[in-house]
Amino acid sequence: MKTIGKPVERFEDLRLLRGRGSFVDDQHAEGMLHAAILRSTVAHGRIRAIAVEKARAMPGVHAVFTAQDVAKGGPVPTIPLRLAPLPELVPYEQPVIAQREVNYVGEPLALVVADSPAQAEDALDAIELDLEPLAAVVDCHQGRLAITYTAAKGDALGAQAPYRRKERLAVQRHTAVCMEPRGLLATWDGARAKLTVSGAAKVPFSTRRMLAKNMDLPEECIDMLEPDVGGGFGVRGEFYPEDFLIPFAARRLGRPVKWTEDRRENLLALNHSREMDCEIEILCERDGRIVALRGTAWVDMGAYMRANGSIPPRNVAQFLSGPYRVPNIHVQSHALLTNKTPVGTYRGPGRFEADFFRERLIDMAAKDLGIDPVEFRRRNLPTPGEMPYALATITPPEKKEQLDSGDYAAALDRCVLEFDFEEKKKLQGKLIDGRYHGVAVSCFIEGGAAGPRENARIELDGRGGATVYVGSANVGQGLETVCAQIAAEALDLPMEKIRVLHGSTTHLKEGFGAFHSRSVVMGGSAILDAAQKLKASGARSAEGRSMRGPGTCKWWITSWSRTSVA
Repeated sequence: MKTIGKPVERFEDLRLLRGRGSFVDDQHAEGMLHAAILRSTVAHGRIRAIAVEKARAMPGVHAVFTAQDVAKGGPVPTIPLRLAPLPELVPYEQPVIAQREVNYVGEPLALVVADSPAQAEDALDAIELDLEPLAAVVDCHQGRLAITYTAAKGDALGAQAPYRRKERLAVQRHTAVCMEPRGLLATWDGARAKLTVSGAAKVPFSTRRMLAKNMDLPEECIDMLEPDVGGGFGVRGEFYPEDFLIPFAARRLGRPVKWTEDRRENLLALNHSREMDCEIEILCERDGRIVALRGTAWVDMGAYMRANGSIPPRNVAQFLSGPYRVPNIHVQSHALLTNKTPVGTYRGPGRFEADFFRERLIDMAAKDLGIDPVEFRRRNLPTPGEMPYALATITPPEKKEQLDSGDYAAALDRCVLEFDFEEKKKLQGKLIDGRYHGVAVSCFIEGGAAGPRENARIELDGRGGATVYVGSANVGQGLETVCAQIAAEALDLPMEKIRVLHGSTTHLKEGFGAFHSRSVVMGGSAILDAAQKLKASGARSAEGRSMRGPGTCKWWITSWSRTSVA
């Protein structure tokens, strides 16, 4: 290997460290207007009136849009679920702007477009809003049930064992705070019926598909452009109300419209996650071998089921058993609606909550049974001979998963050895330099490489270099560097001869973005496949020229790859 596995400087860093990055707020367009959003200040309320005449009459204001303008006498468009959609969840989708009532603090009520951000924000204060406060639901146990997921394997409800322990555990609500808040710049070209939106991230092709449907446009009439992105963490780049409102305003006004989120908006409106509690019970033999795991989780979904909000409650049920050998499982996860900011995915949604619940309970069981916590875990890890090992089946819809391969006990032993666990655990509970020390061990599984496909295209530039286009998106994880390494290795070129372009819908006919730890596995595999096809095509071209005799022949190769990785 010439580049893979070797330490290299990241391609992205020099540009960003020198202040030469191009984030969405760095971008400007001729005739650009600025948008500001009026958001609800109450968690639950009925909209009795929104008077916008004064705001529309203010200097520099070009338009004030409400649900009445968006709906045009019909229903307001809603945000569909991108992942794990189900018909029974459609009634809980979020409208892109509040029409009759508001259901969380921060929900959009009106959009002002003006010559400057300051004028747009001043006009928000001139909007006369009559909201009738309604009782807010803040405890998910009092909320409306949207759906219940069940993970089952064996007969956990009827299982018996000499040791049992049941506990109630909880994880608090939180969200990501990216260095760069969200932003959008939308431009409408009426002559060409072309909408261009800069500020796309994570899943630009999916966002384009949703926007096209809600704006009644063919997908090919919309370009989603991915600039530099100051952090993603799973929350950035999903479809939000603003992803409709800003392009809608640009199309209606025939002028470019820009919106940049401030930090307060970011905390109110960006997807939240993690808030859930559970009551789970573990059943074991006296030697610590797990017999069954059963329980119930309650997940606070916030006001709506939007974008990818169904994933946390599904995952916490299906992955509660983690990497362990658990023959009997029955876990129910209730997704409940409250008057809070809607929930989405954030850094291993549902999986890390499940890890906390399970590993905390395992430590309690190990202590009760007098078994070393490392040994307790080692005894319950499936052996290589038991692979693939089935996890619980989740419904609805029915989906089976399994641990496909691996020597988990060997991995645990290597980790304990490298960490010097036996020596470090002597620090347990000791006060050193003003800090109490704690040492613990836990095991978890990381699902990744969500498929089934990704696209890549490679173009040779005729100067000894290549441009690589890939459908994966970059949210700060160093995608350009890794993709350049893969392409350089596959094409036998120096890394500096590789240019990587990613994410934007202008690069490829179809792409699938960055989520579920998939960007390099799927995108990198597509690049590798494309490189192999390009070299094969080049060999055939060279053979053809040789058969024709002396002469010159220029050739251009474009290789598409749709790859599936198990």
